Amino acid sequence: MNNDLLKVFFIIWGLILFFELVWFASFSYGAHSPSDAIFAITVIAVTSVFGSVGLCLFKRA
Repeated sequence: MNNDLLKVFFIIWGLILFFELVWFASFSYGAHSPSDAIFAITVIAVTSVFGSVGLCLFKRA
């Protein structure tokens, strides 16, 4: 895969992770249930794994 396209995917993935971390940080300013925090952590973990595996696969192709 083209390195420029791989860089674009990496930047988009980084932006998504940044917004998810900001979303997770918003939980510290209000009263939320523990299940909301667990859901946010799960979303961030899945995005991290999916993005890193995707970038590794795109790099090999």
